[in-house]
Amino acid sequence: MRGNTGGHDPERRRPDVGQDDAPKGIQQRRFSSAAPGGPAGSRAAGETENHPEELPNRRRREERAAPNSAHCATRISNVTKVTDSGRRASVQSGSVNRRAPHKKRGTESGNTVVGIIKCISYITVVFVIAAIISTIVIFVANDMYAFVKSDEAIEIEIPEDASVSDIAEILNDNGIIKYKGIFKMYAGRKDDGQGFSAGKYTVSPMSSYSDLLSKFKTRKASGVSTITIPEGYTTDEIIDLFVEKGIGQKENYIDVINNYDFDYWFIDELGDDWASEGRFYRLDGYLFPDTYQFYNSSSEATVINKFLARFKAVFTQRYRTRAEELGYSVDEVLIIASMIEKEAGSQADFSNISSVFHNRLKNSAQFPYLNSDATVMYAIQHATGARPNLSSDDMNYDSPYNSYTHPGLVPGPIANPSNSAILAALNPPETSYYFFVSSDTKTFFSTTKEEHDMYVYQIAQEREALAETAGN
Repeated sequence: MRGNTGGHDPERRRPDVGQDDAPKGIQQRRFSSAAPGGPAGSRAAGETENHPEELPNRRRREERAAPNSAHCATRISNVTKVTDSGRRASVQSGSVNRRAPHKKRGTESGNTVVGIIKCISYITVVFVIAAIISTIVIFVANDMYAFVKSDEAIEIEIPEDASVSDIAEILNDNGIIKYKGIFKMYAGRKDDGQGFSAGKYTVSPMSSYSDLLSKFKTRKASGVSTITIPEGYTTDEIIDLFVEKGIGQKENYIDVINNYDFDYWFIDELGDDWASEGRFYRLDGYLFPDTYQFYNSSSEATVINKFLARFKAVFTQRYRTRAEELGYSVDEVLIIASMIEKEAGSQADFSNISSVFHNRLKNSAQFPYLNSDATVMYAIQHATGARPNLSSDDMNYDSPYNSYTHPGLVPGPIANPSNSAILAALNPPETSYYFFVSSDTKTFFSTTKEEHDMYVYQIAQEREALAETAGN
């Protein structure tokens, strides 16, 4: 584009092709504004000097051409930018944009399907997990609170010192609960996992966890009881005493006495065949009579163990040594001591009665039988539960404890003797006595059968006289 000028400029020359694509006006400005020191500057100066009349006209032409030249440069620049942008856009469009619209529609459709599938899968998983959790919760809650369970009565036995794990195992084995781990966790959260009372219980699957835990502690009572065991009490009498006090149950005491694994040397000496000769109780004679204090919640094993610990403290090594010197075992000494305890009217008679039994045992060929009424009474009382009034017929009572019909010592102690009776059995005095008989006030000792029969007759006469006096 050319700018409008007022006249013809003889000095202007058309630029060569390739020299510059800018308009002539711009080219002329370049020459006219060149640095004074350059060739263009010199030429411009020369031209001014050679054609002074052209100077005003040239300036006017340059001023008119300047806006048009700037306008042309701007358009050329814009064309260049548009061309470059178009070229870049064409390249991108050739490689990507020609497929972009079709690809975008396919991607959006695919993403929608995948999203729906994911949503359905998520909802399905949530429902499945919720159903599983709900089922577990229902079953666990039913086991814990016994909403719908069998009401069958089941008898179980809780051992001594049972832990909550032991309880859970027993309940699970008997079909009372299904989830041992949940039961233990429940007991732990309730801080109710210890202090169970040993014994037999009748329970039902309809019992909740809370009911079961409390049931195994129903026999626990607060407080302490002071209990005195009279000297010479039988094992049956001791058991009955504690049951009456509300401490333990009879069958549990019997089981503990005969079977519990206590760690004492004197029990080890009894051996496993302690009942082979018809002995009633393994620990007869070892339940030392004394005054004790027991927690009302004490178990049967705790009670019996306290008696045994006291016996161990009393029957020292000196006692054991003396028993060996006499040629008797500890158990045989206790059999003699128990007979002394039950036969004597008072402790003053302990020593002489001890001498009678020892003399007979040493002369078994002449006196094979100990002839103790107390042994027959023990056998009958154990069988019937009542203390009998002996008659002559009872002397033939069929029992290994009948010392009138069975020679030597009876199978076991017939009572739990005191320390005084034990010392009397360990230290019999030297006497010639082989017989004794007691009245209500006195014991008579004799060497011969004839002398003994005389005392028996005398006592019988006195009792008849008293009976006649009481009848009148």
